[in-house]
Amino acid sequence: MAKTLKLSKVHPNPTQPREYFAPEKMAEMVTSIKKHGQITAIEVRKRPDGEYGIVMGERRYRACLEAGLTTIKAEVVEVASDIRAFGRAMAENVNRADMTPIEEGKGFRRILTEDVKDDGSPLAIEDVAQMFGKTVKYVKVRMALLDLIPEVQKHVTHGDIGTGAAHRISELSPENQLSVLKKWAKEGMGENELLHFAHQVREQQRQPSMFDVEELSDDEKQERIATQRATRNKLDQIERVRALADELAKTPVAELAAALGGELGVRLDQLERAAKSIQDAKFQIRQAKAFSDAAEIVVSNAAVQPDLTQDEGPTGEEINAELFNSIVAEIQAEAGAEPATEEAPVADAEQVEDTGAAELTELAAV
Repeated sequence: MAKTLKLSKVHPNPTQPREYFAPEKMAEMVTSIKKHGQITAIEVRKRPDGEYGIVMGERRYRACLEAGLTTIKAEVVEVASDIRAFGRAMAENVNRADMTPIEEGKGFRRILTEDVKDDGSPLAIEDVAQMFGKTVKYVKVRMALLDLIPEVQKHVTHGDIGTGAAHRISELSPENQLSVLKKWAKEGMGENELLHFAHQVREQQRQPSMFDVEELSDDEKQERIATQRATRNKLDQIERVRALADELAKTPVAELAAALGGELGVRLDQLERAAKSIQDAKFQIRQAKAFSDAAEIVVSNAAVQPDLTQDEGPTGEEINAELFNSIVAEIQAEAGAEPATEEAPVADAEQVEDTGAAELTELAAV
């Protein structure tokens, strides 16, 4: 049963899982408390000095202070240890949109490190995941974000960089993370572009030898020139097809119906196939651009070569649109995310980043 306690007798938990409180959200809660009073009690436990430490409800406590209250509604609970109190606080916050992926990662790691099972044996990641109703991959992704350099973590915390791209950046060396961050800031990359770029930096970091410059023979040089011309010619032809599509898009519906008659269904399927091919080509071109950009900044280091006994995903030579989409789907599942589309991007750090359906669908989420 909730009690009314003096605010001066209630103290924040210095190791509670929430570190970042969005100012606008705090302002909304303060306004609500000033107008309606405190509606939901916080949870506290008694300290040896007779005062109280917060178990759950840090934001409500701060809002009550800012609203000028002198008392607070609180339920006093019995908790066996500091780490169990921390676990209760995590349980309250982990499914909330305003808990950052970095905070989740820190919380999961602390519980994994400090807590134990009822029989005293160490916890496994599977236990932590079950504790909070998450998948093992979800927990691993967020703990991986703790490998980010502080400069990147700051942007993840503030929602500037989404969880998907952040997870890919976390796999880079500190030097390459900083290089990616500088390019992102300089060029104002969107989430899709950043994700592609970070992926290609990772691939080039893992396989530096595949980018060694080789001396080409005269025949090889001529073959490369011919390939370049052919590829550019294909894109020029696509531009002409685009002009034809524009004409069709401007044709009145009645005129199209009269011209195509019974072929309408067949022609619609034809356009669907063309749109799919364009999307696949766009994926490859985007990957190629990210590849080229990554080659300019990557810092290769033997120390960051992958452990080949672990499943770290495909190498650069193996990646194609279909396979890469399967990787994205797996990482998306890690985060328990819902798909976003290129037409409806998601900027919230707690939601999946838009990476486009046929080009990377989405990475990671949170």
